[in-house]
Amino acid sequence: MIASERLIIFKKKDALKSSVFTYFFLPVAALLLAAACEGGLEPPPPDSEPVGAISGTVIYTGEWPPADEFRELIFVPLPFTPTDFTQILGQFLQGNLRSSERLQPFVDSQEFFVDELENGVYVYNIIANQFGPRELIDWRPLGVYEENEGLIVIQGDTVTITIHVDFDNLPPFPPGHLE
Repeated sequence: MIASERLIIFKKKDALKSSVFTYFFLPVAALLLAAACEGGLEPPPPDSEPVGAISGTVIYTGEWPPADEFRELIFVPLPFTPTDFTQILGQFLQGNLRSSERLQPFVDSQEFFVDELENGVYVYNIIANQFGPRELIDWRPLGVYEENEGLIVIQGDTVTITIHVDFDNLPPFPPGHLE
């Protein structure tokens, strides 16, 4: 075999190697690279909207009712104004409402906290009391948040409030109803 024939054979082998590289390995590498990108050059998904919280103090004045009227005592922020307690109960049963931990009766004041609240406006914010044995209907408000026209605006932050409970002057229920 002469040198020129060897040169032609080497060139054909180089061309074959080049075409295998070009037509097989480059596309496979491109596919593997694209699969590893998890969405390519798309922007990352937006973070979920932050949640907020209410931190508060309840101050009690007046003479406390008898102990048997305090089966449950909690703070409840509501994004609606209820016309009866069944509306509040329905929202609780559907998992749409949050409340504080149980509050202690027969104290002068105490702190409460409600977290993981959706952003929005809470329009009726109460200290709620279960006063009788019927767990689903024996509830009444003892105090209503009144500052800022009663509105609490949550925007991914913690809002601090104070609620006054005057046992000598309990709020009407439903709101606006005079007894």
